[in-house]
Amino acid sequence: MSKSRVRENLDEYLVRAEVAISNARQQADIFTALAGYGYDEAALEQGQALLDAVHAASAAQLGAYGAQYGATAALNETCARADRAYSDHRKIAALVLRDAPDRLTALKLDQPKKMGFSDWLTQAKLFYANLLANPDDLAAMARFRMTRKRLAEGQALVEQTEAQYQAQQDAKGKAQSSTQARNAALDELHRWMGEFKTIARIALADDAQLLEALQFGVVA
Repeated sequence: MSKSRVRENLDEYLVRAEVAISNARQQADIFTALAGYGYDEAALEQGQALLDAVHAASAAQLGAYGAQYGATAALNETCARADRAYSDHRKIAALVLRDAPDRLTALKLDQPKKMGFSDWLTQAKLFYANLLANPDDLAAMARFRMTRKRLAEGQALVEQTEAQYQAQQDAKGKAQSSTQARNAALDELHRWMGEFKTIARIALADDAQLLEALQFGVVA
């Protein structure tokens, strides 16, 4: 089932719960019948509180996932910029240091550029750290206008990517936690509504119209 369909079903369920609790509190005939089975104002307030908790948890969940999507978009944009810079700098370094196998090894230029994020990050950080720390490498790179400043900017992009990855992972964890909290609140409401529906069908068994006002209908 699609996420939009799940969202629609949840919204419909919450609307029905809202109608049932509201009508039970506001319609005197229904309230009187239910009170005879223990569903007085305090009990109905408990149901309303559980419903409110689900609404609050749902809103928090939407906000958390919005933050996650924003963090992912920012990460993807910065990562693409960092990778372009790193790729260009790798190619130039491989060119100017092609006769220095020890430097190629130190800069991991004797290996293909990594594709997986964690391996890419480790490789890129090592490349910039070793390159910027070696005056001879910097002098060789300067031939193609690769100044320390330009290379440091590439390093900064890699570091920014790492920071944004950590932020994205944090946002992802919070989004997952918000779903768990929403589901826990929904489970409590569902349990309460299940009991409420059963008792309402007993209390209002002789008045289908009142039962319909709660949107529960009649069952055998």
